[in-house]
Amino acid sequence: MEPIFQESGKLKGTEVLYFDNVELEKTKGGSNSFGATGTLSVLYFKDYKRFILHLNDWRYPLMRRIPITSNSESGSRTLTLPALNGFEYTLKFTDVSDAAWSNFETILSNNSGFGTQGGKKLEASPDDKITRESISQQTASLTEKFTEAIKQGVDKVKGLTSGISRPTSGKTSAKARTSLKDIKNKDFKKEAHSTLKKDFFEKEETLSKKFSELRGHNRALSEVLGFDDLKKTSDSSAPSLYLWKTEVEDAILNNKDLIEQRHFVASS
Repeated sequence: MEPIFQESGKLKGTEVLYFDNVELEKTKGGSNSFGATGTLSVLYFKDYKRFILHLNDWRYPLMRRIPITSNSESGSRTLTLPALNGFEYTLKFTDVSDAAWSNFETILSNNSGFGTQGGKKLEASPDDKITRESISQQTASLTEKFTEAIKQGVDKVKGLTSGISRPTSGKTSAKARTSLKDIKNKDFKKEAHSTLKKDFFEKEETLSKKFSELRGHNRALSEVLGFDDLKKTSDSSAPSLYLWKTEVEDAILNNKDLIEQRHFVASS
């Protein structure tokens, strides 16, 4: 299921483009260490003014200093993206419309080192103020809230049980055991209560239908648009996905580490 539900701790990303049946591989020295196939979403997060590629559990934030190369052959297109510790990601696309691919290249050209072989300047990406310390503070805050919630629960239980007298040592209860024959059959089906809200499935079906409709009417899939138009894609013209904030920020920091590790610097 696509992450289309909004929850506390998640960020909304507008799906500017998407491509079905994309193959993802992670390789090093010709050896494959990871592979997946699914729908690749090109998401724009207004919170960070940044585009992020998203496929299943894989996220790759675009940064202007990271070089990305492409290749086309036998009716398919591939992108090669650098990864940490000498690895590389390869994305393989099939059955992609010319308009959608042109828009994708426009996004890559304005937000990564795509096409820099021709002497294009590698500029620095906008400062999003994300650091390892900021994520640690978020984690610590969540831990504190969780700990406090547990403490309140324990205190409540103690308050409820404080007035209950405990059995005296050495004494046995005079209450007779209940015979199994005396136990009445209960209608557990009648007494059971669902843990899901009454309208849960109706809401899921409505959101999924709206999500599919917005995908189908997205202009960027069939018309060649300028970068400003792609960046300003509205919620009414394209669907949104909700990803965990900590995971998004961790992916951003990993690519910042990649820039330092591989010495991807802005050209003069």
